[in-house]
Amino acid sequence: MTRDVLAFPKPVRLKDKAYVAWIRRQPCLVDYVVAEAHHTVTRGAGGSDYRSVPLCIRHHKEAHRMGRASFEAKHRLDFTEEVIRLLEIFISARGE
Repeated sequence: MTRDVLAFPKPVRLKDKAYVAWIRRQPCLVDYVVAEAHHTVTRGAGGSDYRSVPLCIRHHKEAHRMGRASFEAKHRLDFTEEVIRLLEIFISARGE
C-alpha cells in the first residue's frame, strides 16, 4: 500500500510597505544612526517584511558578509528577539 504524503504549500511572503517604512525610521540596532530594513530571513527564502530589523548600510553589508550567527555574536544581538520587540512596538503604536 502506498501512502500519499501531503504537500505543504509554500509560505506566502508577507509584504507590508508601511511596516518596512517604519523599520527604516528606527535607528540602527548597532550604532543608532539612520537605518535601512534588513530582512533576517531573505526575501528569496520567503522571508516576511515582518522579520526585518533596522541596520545602517555599513552594518547591513556586514551582516550579509559575516552571516547571521557571527554578526549576532559580534554585536551581542538576537535578531529573533529584536523582531518580536519591534513588532510589539509597531502594533502597540497603532493601537491594536
